[in-house]
Amino acid sequence: MPQPTLKASQAGIEKAKTALKRKGWRPEDLAANVKRGGTIGISLQTVNKFLANKKGVNTDYFIAICTALELHWPDIEKLDEEPININYNNPFIPKHGKIDEPRFFFGREREIRRVFETLNSGSSVAIIGERAIGKSSVLQAIYREAPNQLHHPRQPIYLDLKNVCDEDDFYGALCDKAGIETAKGYLLERTLESHRLLLLLDEVEKMTWDGFTNQVRGQLRGLAEGNNAPLRLVVAACTSLDTLFPDSQDRNMTSPFKGICIEENLTQWDERISREFIVSRLQASWLTPIAQPVNFTEKEITGLIAESGGYPQKLMQLCYQTYAGYIN
Repeated sequence: MPQPTLKASQAGIEKAKTALKRKGWRPEDLAANVKRGGTIGISLQTVNKFLANKKGVNTDYFIAICTALELHWPDIEKLDEEPININYNNPFIPKHGKIDEPRFFFGREREIRRVFETLNSGSSVAIIGERAIGKSSVLQAIYREAPNQLHHPRQPIYLDLKNVCDEDDFYGALCDKAGIETAKGYLLERTLESHRLLLLLDEVEKMTWDGFTNQVRGQLRGLAEGNNAPLRLVVAACTSLDTLFPDSQDRNMTSPFKGICIEENLTQWDERISREFIVSRLQASWLTPIAQPVNFTEKEITGLIAESGGYPQKLMQLCYQTYAGYIN
């Protein structure tokens, strides 16, 4: 009887390769460190088969490889490329919130290219834009592309500050995602000497709330300064960081992010991008073909773009409603 096998999703393979880089391993090192039963080590051929992702790998080997990489194997195996059946699902999804699936992300190529140019030049980045303009989705795209776009490898860490209560909780979350013991101040600086992280902070406005002081922002600045700094930052905010954190200036101190974060502004989509988005969703390759596909009229497209004002989330919601009118 054939042995049961598992095959990683494309997103899962990207996570596995990121974990491999984080550990500083080659495929040979991974093969030597896989524990299965009472033995250590598997064949390099099996590891290469796993990373090539063309055929399934024996279930025991698959789980053991993920464990060696400190990954949760169901997340790696989860199928994220299943076609969506257009008969039952509206293609204009998700209607709100950040877009973290690559097939649903659209546009912003120029902005993302400039972000990586800035990071590779040795500076950190502040992504500035109004609410619902797509900052969180861009952060997710940077997180995904970091292993391939950074000239010098860094472990990408995404941290949504909406889920962080206070300063202590922030340090705990940061250290947990970095795989180190919780620390702050000098102990954190010393621990991170052997690490190179790309820290993506969403909803950085949270750092102005009670429970956060300029001390934590100052430490982030210290860890992100210099060509070989342990941290590079990409922070997302609705307003300029100098405006957002004026407390340092009031005390004649250097603003925590001044000089280390180059601002990249996200603006509304223009008509061309909006049209391309609508067409891409109606004709997406991941949709199941049907006999009579839905197409919007020119009048509908013009109206949708005008009403959305170029805000991606608003355009998505309006298109969702228009499409629903066709199928209902």
